[in-house]
Amino acid sequence: MQNSANAASAGPGPRAGILAERWPSLARALSRYEQSTAERFSQAAYDCVAAGIIRLDDRKRLAAEAEGLGIRPFDAQLLIACAIREWALDHAYDAVPSPDAPELSFEFRAWRRVWMRLAIVVGFAVAMDTIIIWKWLS
Repeated sequence: MQNSANAASAGPGPRAGILAERWPSLARALSRYEQSTAERFSQAAYDCVAAGIIRLDDRKRLAAEAEGLGIRPFDAQLLIACAIREWALDHAYDAVPSPDAPELSFEFRAWRRVWMRLAIVVGFAVAMDTIIIWKWLS
């Protein structure tokens, strides 16, 4: 998030050009404010992100903070969206269940249940085949 804020506030230059080319709305939003103001608000938004989302009470607090800093509501929402995106890029999440997943997660319970059921079915089939073969040979 800080790189985006630095690029937009730096004025004309190669980094500002890239920001304006990729995210023109964000570049315009950040160019209205001092670099420290946008960075401070962006960092506050980044700190509020938990598991990829910002809860409603945190959003309300951020809106009040933006108003206090003189940041327009639309610009504040852009900065919040960028903070969430930056958080997502910083925190890779692998949704594939594995035995190493935390024990209380849904993925772990589902993974464990599947293997347990499969083991019961295979064990029952082996037991039935053994009994049938034993009866047939006796």
